[in-house]
Amino acid sequence: MKTIKYLFVAAALSLTVTSCYDMDLEPKGLIYENGLFISDNGIKKYFALIYQDMPIEDFNYKQNGDNKGFATVNQGGWHTGNKWEAQKGSPASAAGEATGREPSYGDGWGYWNYDRIRDINYFIEAFPKYREYYKEDEYNAHLGEAYFLRAFYYFGIVKRYGGVPIVDKVLDPKAPTEELQQPRNTEYDCWKFIYSDLKFAMENASTDKKELGRANRYAAAALMSRAMLYAGSIAKYGGYIGTKGPAVSAGLMGMPADKAQEFFQYSYEAGKFLKQAGYKLHTGADKEKAYLEVFIGDNEDEDIFIKQYGALSSTIPDVSLFHSWDTMVLPIGEGLANSVGCALQPVWEQMGLYQMPAIIDEDGKPVRFDRIEDLWDNDVMEPRARATFFFPGMTETASGVKLDIQGGVYKAYPGLASDGTADTQASVNDYTNEYRVRASKPGENQEINGQKVKVNGNHGLAEGTGDEGYTRTGAFIRKYVNFNAASGTRVLHGSTQSWKVFRYGEILCNMAEAAYELGLAKNDEALKTEAFEYVNEIRDRAGANRHNMVENPEDVGSPIYGFPIDENLQYIRDERARELCYENHRLYDIRRWRVADIMFQNGAYTHTLLPYYVLNEDKYIFLNEVEREGRKVNFEKRWYYEQIPGGEIGKNPNLIRNDGY
Repeated sequence: MKTIKYLFVAAALSLTVTSCYDMDLEPKGLIYENGLFISDNGIKKYFALIYQDMPIEDFNYKQNGDNKGFATVNQGGWHTGNKWEAQKGSPASAAGEATGREPSYGDGWGYWNYDRIRDINYFIEAFPKYREYYKEDEYNAHLGEAYFLRAFYYFGIVKRYGGVPIVDKVLDPKAPTEELQQPRNTEYDCWKFIYSDLKFAMENASTDKKELGRANRYAAAALMSRAMLYAGSIAKYGGYIGTKGPAVSAGLMGMPADKAQEFFQYSYEAGKFLKQAGYKLHTGADKEKAYLEVFIGDNEDEDIFIKQYGALSSTIPDVSLFHSWDTMVLPIGEGLANSVGCALQPVWEQMGLYQMPAIIDEDGKPVRFDRIEDLWDNDVMEPRARATFFFPGMTETASGVKLDIQGGVYKAYPGLASDGTADTQASVNDYTNEYRVRASKPGENQEINGQKVKVNGNHGLAEGTGDEGYTRTGAFIRKYVNFNAASGTRVLHGSTQSWKVFRYGEILCNMAEAAYELGLAKNDEALKTEAFEYVNEIRDRAGANRHNMVENPEDVGSPIYGFPIDENLQYIRDERARELCYENHRLYDIRRWRVADIMFQNGAYTHTLLPYYVLNEDKYIFLNEVEREGRKVNFEKRWYYEQIPGGEIGKNPNLIRNDGY
């Protein structure tokens, strides 16, 4: 009988996935809670789709398009997150980390997942009836897990729209319409609601660290660290964008600046909580290898909460989840990408943030290298950079393939670096037309000045290969690539690496930023100094040089953004960009700092790190050309907040539209 009940529950749950309704008012009487809420296994089954649909910006996340941006809906027994299209529109392309096929940011997701919030509310209300089945700590742990999940869903909505309706109970579908059509709460109230749920979870959820794919009080603290940092930034910097209208006036978009310190304090304290819980960075004598290991395999020292992929996920019973990361970012080739390839490629705007040898000398001329490998095969480049990117001449471990990258040949290069990097598509000008030779196919040789010369590499650059399969930017993404991948797994829907939803490396970045912001607010030099202790903890693991706080920092923000950001805070932000590259933080970071519209004002080209062979010198140079496809990135001020989905406003006229649309 119990088996039949579970089968009925699974069928009922799968029906809810394809439904779409205002505040999700579907009755839950068919769930058979008495068969679920009396055991941990039953609760897992109840939470299965809630975990599956969590708004996690992971491998399958896409900034626009179907499935509200997340591609996590289970349809026909096959996980639509396996669609590789979710990779190609990664927000990395809109945040200066990479270039892809869809670099524009766009008007938003239409994400409004109150159906899952209702499922959580139902559990919170019904679970007390089954308290007798649990010890007190077990009972509290399950409630804490539910409060974490609700906070996670609200974070996914609030960071997009600002103030939204706070629905903290199961609404009666038979209630009068005016009771069901709830208005939006203020943005401040929403962030405080998230804080309240997470505080409960931090005090009550499980202390077991072993089940990394399931939320505990440490996952709650990690979300507190992230979400409250976001809220603090909105309060401090939100007023600088100058948006006006009914939503702003009602407090639905933005918060008073004097609330910033409150939220930065919450974030800071959550980081301290995790530090005291014993989390630490995964490290080792080989810094490059240690950093690679952070993202392949599960690490109890650093991992706080992960999204598991593979044949079966422990958090989502009976569901197989796969992604296509390896075949999306590696080039086409035996043992590398089986199909597509290079849907995302690194850009100089991100690569150039890392500690590496200079590629331009004091006179503005390209630095000459004897070997193409000399860019990275030295003691200058930080190991973290080598673990984040595949540079020319590196060997991809699982396949044993040496990555062959060359942009072309210069018959001679008598000028400055700027001569070969004109701000035009593919940096074409009179200088490049005179001296530069490129090839149409990978691995092409040509006769130049009477010599048979290798013009480009087997893995790019090639003019006639379109925008996939081969590098256009001079490097490949290495982070998260499975260096233990078995032969034949680098196919669409073949990758099973876990996504690190929360790891201690991020927490240190959060603590550094929160501590420095608090130091500014309180005029506390000790807090500012403490911030750089966290920065240097990150840099020590990265194998990078330590960085000291500047005593009298220059304001580097006002000339660019129109509001002050001192050079110490900018360095902390840049360190965050280095440490969290390709972890889908960057887009939200530049949004919450309110700098995205300036970074991409009027559209900005991304740039390359393309190696060229200089024929008459027998040397190599690296140039920051405009990316070959010449894609520009734009960001409009209105995009700091997404518009409330039109369908929801049609069902609920009390939902005030966001201003600017």
